[in-house]
Amino acid sequence: MDETNPEPTGPDLARRADLLLGAPLGRDYLSAFVDDWLEDTLFAALGLGDVPGTATVSVEDDGPGSTPRSRTLHRRKHREWCDVPAAEAGAVLHEAVARRGWSGLGELTEAALMERLSEVSNLFGFGGGDTARWGLTGLAAEELRPVAEALAASPGAGWWWDPVDRTDQRQLVWGKPGRRKGAGGGLAGVEKAMRRDMARERAAHKKGRRGRPRPGERNLGATWWSVPDFAENTWTTGTRGGLPALELGHFIDTFTPFEESTATVGSLRIGEHARVAEIRGPRDWSELVTRFPRDVSGTHDGEWRDWGDVDGPWYLPDWEALAGHYDGVHVTVGGYLSSCGLAQPVHDGYTMLAGWVPDATVWVRDVATGHRLLGLWRGDPQDCGEWEEHLAGWDPYPGG
Repeated sequence: MDETNPEPTGPDLARRADLLLGAPLGRDYLSAFVDDWLEDTLFAALGLGDVPGTATVSVEDDGPGSTPRSRTLHRRKHREWCDVPAAEAGAVLHEAVARRGWSGLGELTEAALMERLSEVSNLFGFGGGDTARWGLTGLAAEELRPVAEALAASPGAGWWWDPVDRTDQRQLVWGKPGRRKGAGGGLAGVEKAMRRDMARERAAHKKGRRGRPRPGERNLGATWWSVPDFAENTWTTGTRGGLPALELGHFIDTFTPFEESTATVGSLRIGEHARVAEIRGPRDWSELVTRFPRDVSGTHDGEWRDWGDVDGPWYLPDWEALAGHYDGVHVTVGGYLSSCGLAQPVHDGYTMLAGWVPDATVWVRDVATGHRLLGLWRGDPQDCGEWEEHLAGWDPYPGG
């Protein structure tokens, strides 16, 4: 978790490709450049029936004056995804990769790459075929290696493992309309908020322990995000991709309003003395949690069982203990892609990184040495598709 950032060499590029291939979100992202409908392609070719939660509708028209009739078509299911031999999954994926629809990946801008990541990650884990797709692409991950290597070498992704930019961290504060320029925002009070929320989360964990499911049971509907609640209005991102704050890219719904809203965007300068734990891959995250463990099985023992195919117990960072050694934790874009949805062993259980914005830093202490408001964003964040629509809601202050 050091902050050195040497220029990537051949071995570094290979290591980055390995990281992308090793995690569910990384493979989902690579697959998006290979086949827009890869999930459907895999299910159809491998005899897995319909993708759960989807249906194919055929509309039949018998001619002028007739009323079109529709009927739902169902594929016959011959087996479960876990019964598919790796060679079969590999053959389907190999054919898709061989079509080279991803060949222009290296020419995409950093904005285009990040916009695609927001599309892929927005509903990560909540599609009916997600766990099957992750399993199948995991069986045949090597078939995606040419795509991973092209992405790792892409100039648009060259900054994905960079440490936090201390000169200009962007802070997005929802629901703060009408603030005068120069007021509000910043990291004041973050340590108090952290300690308050940790006390509440520990109480919720203790209460939830009594209702934990038995091994092998599903328990959907638990807390699924790794980011702590106190991060709302205090975590920061960079300004990559042309957005005033990367968080506006709508990578996840954590802390994002579900209606018309206003957000204040500010720029923070972080002191050189600030101690930041850099998460560039899954090992960094697991080492951080191993060093500062907090049992969260009482609150997080839900979707993670399905996503990681393990029963826990589950651990996340003890933010109070961590605050004695670090002022913030920065998850790089590469760290996000290579860790999200991956169950990693910690002590007698596991940890998982999920529900985090790429390039976001969660702060546990006020280490900002400067702050200025840049402007307001107005709109419905759930109703924005392409990033041009996000930019349409941006109203910068003069000189901001």
